[in-house]
Amino acid sequence: MNTKRLSGSVWILAGMTLIAACGNKNKDDEDDSASATPTSTSKSSTPSDTSKTSGGNTSSTTSGGGPSTPDTSQPPKPGIDPHVKAELDNRSDGVTGGKSMSPSGAKATFMVPNDWTVQPPKGDTTMANSADSKTFVATGPYDGDAKRDAAAAALGLTNCQWNSPESVAVGKDKLAATAADGLCSKGTAQFHTAYFGDAADNLLVLGAWDNAGGNMKAAFDSMRATAKIAAGDASGIGPCCDALRGNAKSAPLQQQGFYMAAAGACDALRSNPQGRQALGQVRALLMGASMPAQCK
Repeated sequence: MNTKRLSGSVWILAGMTLIAACGNKNKDDEDDSASATPTSTSKSSTPSDTSKTSGGNTSSTTSGGGPSTPDTSQPPKPGIDPHVKAELDNRSDGVTGGKSMSPSGAKATFMVPNDWTVQPPKGDTTMANSADSKTFVATGPYDGDAKRDAAAAALGLTNCQWNSPESVAVGKDKLAATAADGLCSKGTAQFHTAYFGDAADNLLVLGAWDNAGGNMKAAFDSMRATAKIAAGDASGIGPCCDALRGNAKSAPLQQQGFYMAAAGACDALRSNPQGRQALGQVRALLMGASMPAQCK
């Protein structure tokens, strides 16, 4: 009888132990699940991840939304007045009866007013100036901007700026040339400038006038008085012209300008059959300097 009771108690105790064990296991599983869930949530919503995403978007917007390079467009050059096209293109109302000038090797000539002084040449550049030395013209052979800059330097001009060149037809023969307005310094003074270059006729003419009292009209009048030297030598005075130019190189400094002015006038007479009879005006330009034997 006692044995049966003991056996029943054992089975009851074993069942209670099994139930307790299962309950503890379920509780442990729930605890593990609960502790894992907050960890996963924390990783997906970390503030540092949000910051990285925002920073990447900001960088993309900055590089894509704003200008990638600065604006490099050039404004118009200040202070350069546009005159050259209106003053030169298809106009021939220039100086008449003035002093002819023509650089060595040029196929065209032009004139400056009679009261201007023709200066001794500097290299292959010859210059003339008004009595008040506020207006200048320089001439030389032309084959590009380097000759223009050399002529400006011979006039004592510095810090020159130039507008873009324009096409013009110069003088009575409408010589095809490029021309531009400019602005330079001469000492402490500001000089407005203009030039034209005729590569086909190997002629450069550059005018400059003081901003304070210079004579722009006289400079452009000289440029407009441009004419082509006709091919050939109808007058037979070619050797005279060459001799005058040659004498300019060896003459005393104060006479070199006279010879160059006379040579320019001589060149202007080459195409005139009566050119030899007109050599008197060439002789007058020599201001007492000796006339070459080829001109007699």
